[in-house]
Amino acid sequence: MFITLIALGVLQSFYYYPQMPEILASHFDGTGEPNGWSTKTEFFALYLMLLLMTAIIFIFVPRWAEQRANFGVKLPHREYWLAPERIAQTRLFFRQQMLVMGMVHVVLAIDLVQMVIQANFVPQPRLDENIFWTLVVYLVVIIVWLIHFFLKFRKPG
Repeated sequence: MFITLIALGVLQSFYYYPQMPEILASHFDGTGEPNGWSTKTEFFALYLMLLLMTAIIFIFVPRWAEQRANFGVKLPHREYWLAPERIAQTRLFFRQQMLVMGMVHVVLAIDLVQMVIQANFVPQPRLDENIFWTLVVYLVVIIVWLIHFFLKFRKPG
């Protein structure tokens, strides 16, 4: 599903790139007014790099971290969770949760880029006011994810 979301972001770029003006509003102030501009090539190149970096961070870094000798050193109750009979389950949970967090970030990026794209379809670009609710939902999801993550590693038994 994570790779599907990354692919959706890439398809979004290729679909909208030809429709965008050469120079587009790419940064907005707190009221939704544009205060930064870029070429469409710069904008979409940065977006594609962001998607690539997100894939690297949330797919490859967790697997790399698992192989390091200090994996889980900051994990609460690590003696329990990293015991030989539980370490495979702990690593799997860690990988799965990193993919969930990666999906949250990719969905946020796709949504924000879509808002920027839509803002640039009108002569006087203005960012949609729904960005506030997008950010509220993002914050709530992050808080719920953190609570779930920390509850998983609470003191055993």
